[in-house]
Amino acid sequence: MKKNIFYLLIAVCIIQTACNKTEFLDQKPNSSIIIPTTLNDMRLLLDYTQVFTFSPGLGEMAADDYYLLPVNWQALPAIERSSYVWDADLYSNQQSISDWSVLYQQILYCNIVLEQLEKITPVSTELAEWRDIKGSALFARAFALSGLVQHFAVAFDSTTMGTALGVPIRLTTNVKAYSERSTVQACYDQIFVDLQNAVLLLSPAVPPIAKNRPSRPAAFALLARTALFTEQYSKAKLYADSCLQLYSTLIDYNTVSTSAVAPFDRSPQESLYYSQPTGTYTVLSTASTTTFVDTILYNQYAGNDLRRAIFFRTISGNNMGFKRGYSGTTSPFTGLATNEVYLIRAEALARLGQATAAMTDLNALLRNRWRTGTFVPLTALNAADALNKILIERRKELVWRGLRWLDLKRYNKQGQNITLTRVLGTDRFTLSPTSNKYVFAIPQDEISLSNIIQNPR
Repeated sequence: MKKNIFYLLIAVCIIQTACNKTEFLDQKPNSSIIIPTTLNDMRLLLDYTQVFTFSPGLGEMAADDYYLLPVNWQALPAIERSSYVWDADLYSNQQSISDWSVLYQQILYCNIVLEQLEKITPVSTELAEWRDIKGSALFARAFALSGLVQHFAVAFDSTTMGTALGVPIRLTTNVKAYSERSTVQACYDQIFVDLQNAVLLLSPAVPPIAKNRPSRPAAFALLARTALFTEQYSKAKLYADSCLQLYSTLIDYNTVSTSAVAPFDRSPQESLYYSQPTGTYTVLSTASTTTFVDTILYNQYAGNDLRRAIFFRTISGNNMGFKRGYSGTTSPFTGLATNEVYLIRAEALARLGQATAAMTDLNALLRNRWRTGTFVPLTALNAADALNKILIERRKELVWRGLRWLDLKRYNKQGQNITLTRVLGTDRFTLSPTSNKYVFAIPQDEISLSNIIQNPR
């Protein structure tokens, strides 16, 4: 059946309707905003996977897990070429960018649901659904806002977060309310508030198939990630604990095909919440025969490390490509999963000086990644050594997951001074650790409509 969906005209939030699952979603566009009025309407709106299964893809394209040959780079769309070489004119005159507009569309839908829920007094048989819908809307709003602030604002720095510009925080459906950019601190504060409220409302059970629906473990996982990115390591450990107490499943990779191009389906057991990059970026497709895995990264996997064969495939000669990951599709998985939560807790423990506990978490993960009978548990001399080993495994485990760019931002803020380099024939491009280009430009249509401050280039 042909679906009509609400479509957000970027900054001014003008909604058109278009769907077909219910009478509410079947209504024709007119000059009025069509508002959901029943719990079923609201559930269907939040379940619309063509809106709520996306997060930014720009960071993955700009990160260092892959390389391109000059002839293949030249054939790409302009925005992908620009991302690869960190061009100051990233969008090449393209006005609307889905990494920004789709996430604010998600936030608008969440605000519609949250406002309409307050008009409903649920009877006893509806209370559980009312609570879960509200928790889902709060989670989805936080997930979208976290993607926006992590890509369109500077990395967290406790000394500047009260003044550094984040992104607009939109908590209302008022189409006339243009919002200024909030501080980075205010953005993260809002994310924490939404998620802390969500965990009180969401179901403790992770959906076995419908991974687009949030759960309490997923909310704890996002809280843990957010606490890690804001250097609140005690909280990151606490939230990771809370997640893993509810759901701690790890996949034994000895049970996963090493020859299949799609080793995982769309709902692998480790997945807590499904997401993939917005847009149809060519270089991010695992079907690509011209996107090659970074050679240095690939060579870090030992022969008995099953991730080497499960994550990657031979394209030609020594050129390796990516296989389908936890999305089960040709798009990268950018959602939440238990393997990330184990690594968050391990990193938090190491940064808190608890090396032994940190290595216990790391080994629990790696034991499920190596060929049976070949894994030798890793040890650490001290917390610093543990942290180094954990960060190496974090990159190897969470490859092609939309996290590497965000990690580079925080590592450089912490003083690791990582310089990225691209080589295209005789041309060499570098990205310095302190470059403004680690913060993506706000799309021009948003600047034109709301007149908010642009990020420096």
